[in-house]
Amino acid sequence: MTCYGKAMDDFLTVAEAVQFTGKSRRTITRLATRLAQAGSDGVMPEMTARGYIWRISRQRLQAEYGAAVSPSRMPTAQEPTPAPLSVPIEMSQALEVAGQGYAGLLAMHQEVKQLYVERLQEKEEHIAALTQKLAHAKKGFWTRLLGR
Repeated sequence: MTCYGKAMDDFLTVAEAVQFTGKSRRTITRLATRLAQAGSDGVMPEMTARGYIWRISRQRLQAEYGAAVSPSRMPTAQEPTPAPLSVPIEMSQALEVAGQGYAGLLAMHQEVKQLYVERLQEKEEHIAALTQKLAHAKKGFWTRLLGR
């Protein structure tokens, strides 16, 4: 398959580049963004059903980070992906666990809410005290100024 006159096999998605180089997804994305801003032909956007994704050339990745992984270790489309492990669980047990999680979140929410209410009350008391001090200071200012 080709795109923009280049073989797609020479270009890797970000996920493939992470496996190829051993670098983080964020590092590969930063590289792709930098190359795109520089107008490099080592990166190209590919339109998918979910939007655009970056494809980065193998040669550019090797030039930037060295050949950390040999292409033979790259997963191919022919390799089957392992099936996810399935753990049999009864619906009632799942609902019980979910209920416990929800109850825990609700309790934590109540604790946080109570803490905020207490802090708000403290702030309101502090504001009232400062307002009294300000009124007293203004009264004292006019008394000193007018001599009454």
